Amino acid sequence: MSKYLRERQKELIKEVPSLKGVIRGTLREVYAPCGKRNCRCKKGFLHGPYYYLAVRTKGKTKMYYLPHPSLGKKAKKAIAQYNKLWNLFCKISEINIKLLKEEKR
Repeated sequence: MSKYLRERQKELIKEVPSLKGVIRGTLREVYAPCGKRNCRCKKGFLHGPYYYLAVRTKGKTKMYYLPHPSLGKKAKKAIAQYNKLWNLFCKISEINIKLLKEEKR
């Protein structure tokens, strides 16, 4: 079994994405009204989307405004890379625990 686990471990390590573009956070897409009296947004056609990156650090959430939609797309990809990385770390950790248990025997 340990041979299979070591092979699986190697496969997962190869899947680890580059850390260069990884972002831990949440992308928020916001639609909002403006302050003009006769604007179409008063009838429900809100302005947007406006993109914000929400990052929680030390118990506080900080919001970063992303002024261009292309930045929202980049942030979305970076967050997906983080989620992929986290899932791979969890899987690799599970394998490492199993390998550690087998060493005891």
